[in-house]
Amino acid sequence: SGLPIWTAYEAVSLWLFANGYIAMVTWEQNPVWFVVLMLLIPLYREVHFYCVHRMIHWPPLYRWVHKLHHNNINPAPFSGLSMHPVEHLFYFSAVVLHWIVPSHPVHAIYNLVHLGLAPAGGHTGYERIVLGEDKSYDSHCYAHYLHHKHFECNYADGTLPLDKWFGSFHDGTAAAEEAMNKRFLDRHARKSKV
Repeated sequence: SGLPIWTAYEAVSLWLFANGYIAMVTWEQNPVWFVVLMLLIPLYREVHFYCVHRMIHWPPLYRWVHKLHHNNINPAPFSGLSMHPVEHLFYFSAVVLHWIVPSHPVHAIYNLVHLGLAPAGGHTGYERIVLGEDKSYDSHCYAHYLHHKHFECNYADGTLPLDKWFGSFHDGTAAAEEAMNKRFLDRHARKSKV
């Protein structure tokens, strides 16, 4: 369902631009805003994804919608967009930003392409990317692998430290595991008092 929903959001967005229903800014009008918005789109997508991801981990939505995505605890690139249609509606809704904030069709298309391709990279599951004998770098993918393993951590993609800011970060260490379990037990203890 991801491709038709992506296409629907794109078609509606381009139709709104073409018919003047939403404010459009061009390169000629404001080149600085044009570039700044292009640079902000990945950061905005990260915040939007974090908010949507936390929302669909709410137990009723998780059981009805997000559980399908979590059926694979060992994620692979093709599992990134394996979602329930309702989750696709939420996920690709990040493009609605362009219906509100003056932008250009290029920004909307870039946002949608970023949305469509980002899950593949985030679902490789590798902790390190090896480039050669002595060249490698840390990958954010391991954090999302831990999310698929533990469910209650690492909701963001890692471009912004949202999980660290909101206390849901897990780095794979025993200390992080203990902290995650403590948060889980504290939350359930509060619920049982109610």
